[in-house]
Amino acid sequence: MDNDNKKSADVQKGESVVNGSTPVTPQLPHPTSSKSRVNVSTSFPPHFQPPPSSKSGVNALEGYFTTEQVAKSIGVTRKAVEYWRKRGWLPADLIDHNGVYWYLEERVEQLKAVYRRDWQTAWAGGKAKDEEKASPEIFTEAGKRMTDWKRRAQPPKVLHLTDYFANQLKADIDSLKKYANRLTGFKNIDEQQFFNPGLYVIGATPAAGKTTFCWQLLEQLAERGEDCIYCSYEMSGLELFTKTAARRLFLKDKQTSLTAADIRRGSWSAQLDCVINEVANSKTNLQVLELQDESIDELLIRLKPLCLDKQKAPVICLDYLQIVPSSKESTKLGVDDSVRKLKKFQRDTNSTFIVISSFNRANYTQSVSFESFKESGNIEYTADVVWALQLFLLNSINPNNVADSRKKIDIAKMKQPRQIQLKCLKNRQGTNYDCFFHYFSAHDYFEPCDKFTENNSKSSEHKQ
Repeated sequence: MDNDNKKSADVQKGESVVNGSTPVTPQLPHPTSSKSRVNVSTSFPPHFQPPPSSKSGVNALEGYFTTEQVAKSIGVTRKAVEYWRKRGWLPADLIDHNGVYWYLEERVEQLKAVYRRDWQTAWAGGKAKDEEKASPEIFTEAGKRMTDWKRRAQPPKVLHLTDYFANQLKADIDSLKKYANRLTGFKNIDEQQFFNPGLYVIGATPAAGKTTFCWQLLEQLAERGEDCIYCSYEMSGLELFTKTAARRLFLKDKQTSLTAADIRRGSWSAQLDCVINEVANSKTNLQVLELQDESIDELLIRLKPLCLDKQKAPVICLDYLQIVPSSKESTKLGVDDSVRKLKKFQRDTNSTFIVISSFNRANYTQSVSFESFKESGNIEYTADVVWALQLFLLNSINPNNVADSRKKIDIAKMKQPRQIQLKCLKNRQGTNYDCFFHYFSAHDYFEPCDKFTENNSKSSEHKQ
């Protein structure tokens, strides 16, 4: 068979991966040449536009392959690569808004090494396994080897004391100065906390308003010029954005009865029109990622291009930790794995990551502590800052008298506003502290206030 006919036969066999007919016996891999590498400065695809959230999109593409370049590098058809991507065997690390997929060069190179030795064996003529069984095994092996090779190729970073003080300390300190004036918009927190890049974990008892608190926090940061991303596994964008409308309407008119739920049901007013126009014409950079089945790895792949090529990485909130899908054997192992990966991502991108966590039901009727965090044994070790929101009442009730405690908690939930305490259980950037808020739950608004006392808490209870 001459070379041209052989090449044509190989292409047909490669396409059978997608059609699911005969197994593939692809060509031997070609070594990567300089022509197959993405040259982001000169060879963009004709219709390529940088990702909309990136200022230029150029630096974000260094070290990436297109689908065609992956196929050429490994020696298979483009359809085969697309088939692998659709089944999650070869994930795309970057996708621009025109639908062009980009694959990290490192993944392709490591896959080639496994392919050379194992691919031909797995798909050798009539002895091959069906592709649904053979391919995942090869890609799993590629992942293991890639991790091992990366560990050997990139040993832990070693910093020598004298060299660091001589050459790097001042530059690292200067890089943090850009965050010196960052404010959360909550005056009491800003007096206590330097809101530098790091991993912040916040837990809350029911009715303490953890989603509302974090949403308001990100909106206030965005109003001050920060890029903010809210990753929601639980609430839709509509639910979150109507929280904004209800809160801003309440700040304009404390007598309003419109809630976020009312707005979603179509209730309207002239002042609400003003609020909507104000927000629509603002330059607030706050976006929502609506998530459902994405694993922590898939989420971080989506976030990665949003954190690249920026002078300041965004503030990101994940709502919430325990609902993120995981393949681990237990919830605790899944949560620990997610927290570890989130911390690594935060450190690699210098972003500010806020993670919402649920509490154990056993801790619903007692004051918050590290034991309150649900299936989250490593949070206290991995997080830079650990916050906990609770009804202030929980400081004074007897957790052993469950019936009485629940009655008092139900009364406290009916208050408008509710008395909420934020406890800082861990703070690598300073000392621990407490902050206090009036939580207008009907209007999705947290208002900082002075410290509560047991007497004014009881007085408020009697007024109810």
